[in-house]
Amino acid sequence: GLCAHAMELQERFIATPLVTRYLIVATWIACLLNPIIGLDDFVCSSPHDIIRKGQLWRLVLSILYVPGLINAVIMSFVLYRLAAAWEQERGSIRILYYFLLAIFCTNAGVCLLAIVVAPVAPSVLSPAFLCGPGILAAFLVLITRSSQGYSGTSVSILGLFTMPTLYFPLLLLVFFAMFGANPLESASSVAVGYAWAQGYLDIVIPNDATLQSVQQWP
Repeated sequence: GLCAHAMELQERFIATPLVTRYLIVATWIACLLNPIIGLDDFVCSSPHDIIRKGQLWRLVLSILYVPGLINAVIMSFVLYRLAAAWEQERGSIRILYYFLLAIFCTNAGVCLLAIVVAPVAPSVLSPAFLCGPGILAAFLVLITRSSQGYSGTSVSILGLFTMPTLYFPLLLLVFFAMFGANPLESASSVAVGYAWAQGYLDIVIPNDATLQSVQQWP
């Protein structure tokens, strides 16, 4: 009955890895708080607020940007299906760092792209030009990075056709754009993912020993 279903959901939630679990909780807290205190106005990423107002916290805190109930459901599902598996494979501290790094680099890239295209599209530096949920942007970065680990292979797209993994993130870019994603943000996420796969971010990636010591502290 209903009680048994609730118990099953509770058991699945408790079995979810630590970071993924708290990201799901934070997603729903942010969703519920937004209509009350306007949390989105404080955390969403916007080139205008970051560049012209110096609100640098938005580079990372956009992980808490949840623009609505449907987005909260989608983000929770993606976290449960993908992030949980990644966390079990790579560890809690590593996956948390990867998410924060992906969000920071994506938002920094959006700001750089906004500066470049502003002369021909001034709206990108307007207060109304907002990025989407930080978690989804981070996922696009990490999926792009992961897909490039299989050089020379192809991926099947819904069984309809295959394409080289090199170009798979570009298909995701088009997919995100079709569903209303910020085009600069999606482009930045894919670019960061490609750069990460090529080793350009290795300088800011802690080694296994460092991550293990952090995870075991105190």
